[in-house]
Amino acid sequence: MELGIKKGSGQQIHFGQVMPFPEKSLRKGLVAVLAVLLIVGAVLSPRYLLYSDLPRRSDIIVQFIGPDQESRRREAWQLFQEGYSKYLFIPTLFSLYKTNQDRSGLTAIRFSDINPGTNLPQPTFENERSITHFQKIRSLFGFPRFYEDTHAEILLAKRAMDACGFRSAIFVSSPYHMRRIKIISSRVFGSSYDIIFAASHFEKRYEVPLTLQQDLQHVFTEGPKIFWFLCYDLWDRWAG
Repeated sequence: MELGIKKGSGQQIHFGQVMPFPEKSLRKGLVAVLAVLLIVGAVLSPRYLLYSDLPRRSDIIVQFIGPDQESRRREAWQLFQEGYSKYLFIPTLFSLYKTNQDRSGLTAIRFSDINPGTNLPQPTFENERSITHFQKIRSLFGFPRFYEDTHAEILLAKRAMDACGFRSAIFVSSPYHMRRIKIISSRVFGSSYDIIFAASHFEKRYEVPLTLQQDLQHVFTEGPKIFWFLCYDLWDRWAG
């Protein structure tokens, strides 16, 4: 049997030699895993999930869809009435709106109404609002299937903002949902964007200690979703 060593070359092979272990890579991997575990552990605290900024005037309001849709809609509408923005984008519906001059209502518009040169697909309106349509939008933009829905919504929000030339936004959602939105947004938006996170004041907030079964359900549904995003985001960064 030949070992691929040329005769008289002076090359030596030591069968007892142990290959050096990549300690630096191992340390980085352990630090990353520990960081993920610490974050997930913190998520189990309702106080961690709750997050909200004080609103300030922004280019657009982005409203996230969920089971508590009415409270989110009321929060977004209050922000409009108080003059914080005049545009609304709903990623799941891929719909864009502008407030009337007297702030009495919203009018559906197209991206080209703001930026005639945009090549972004036009928004959809009343006849195409469904979960099935959202999956079509995801496919149209080429988002991987394993991407979490909130991640896809935030990516769509960034595409819409870029198409309109906007650099500031108020993200509106439920209190328990806001921490996950903030974590994902920190990966999607760069430092040149100003993103405000406004949790709905029309929804019951968490109490500590937890007293309602619904609160516990929110905690244990948000935790795995955050963990899943951190895992595939870390993989994307390493693979990229």
